[in-house]
Parts: sequence; C-alpha cells; structure tokens
Amino acid sequence: MAIRKRQQPAEPGRTGFGIGVQVVVRLDRSSHPEAMDEDPSGVIVAAGEMEGAALYAPISGREAVWVVQFDEPFFGLDGSGPHESARVAQSSLAAAPEE
Repeated sequence: MAIRKRQQPAEPGRTGFGIGVQVVVRLDRSSHPEAMDEDPSGVIVAAGEMEGAALYAPISGREAVWVVQFDEPFFGLDGSGPHESARVAQSSLAAAPEE
C-alpha cells in the first residue's frame, strides 16, 4: 500500500503573494503566439496546493498555485470560458500595477 504525502498549501507572505493581492496573470502564448488578448487581472482569493498542475500555465516541478478571481470574466486563448476564477501557478503571476 502506497502512502501519499499530504500536499501543503501555498505559503502566503513568503513570496509577496497572498490572499487579497491584486495580480496580473501572464498567459502562456507559446501555443497561440498570434493572440492579442490582454493578460487578465484579478485578486488572489485562496492559496492553492503545492503541485504540478494548474490552469493556463505549464509547470515544471512543484510550485505554489493560487486561486485568482478575475476582475472580468476571462476567455482562454484556446477559446474556453468564460472563467470567473482559475488556479494559477505562481510563476505566471505578477503584481498588478498600481493605478
């Protein structure tokens, strides 16, 4: 019988990301280089799991994943959506510019 290690939630604060932080999701345009859509913005509403899969971002290895609630419904570059929120790898996030 295999014993699975319990996945740990992302750790807010250690990286500058955490619940309530305004972010921009940097889309992976490698499959859609012609896409002119703007990167969606939103707010982190929950810590995801430290794991190897997330929506809209290829992940190599283990990294933090955050749940982002979009400011406006978002349509993926592949035509999916509209999405109100998504689990996003931390490496695909940037702090939103202050207005």
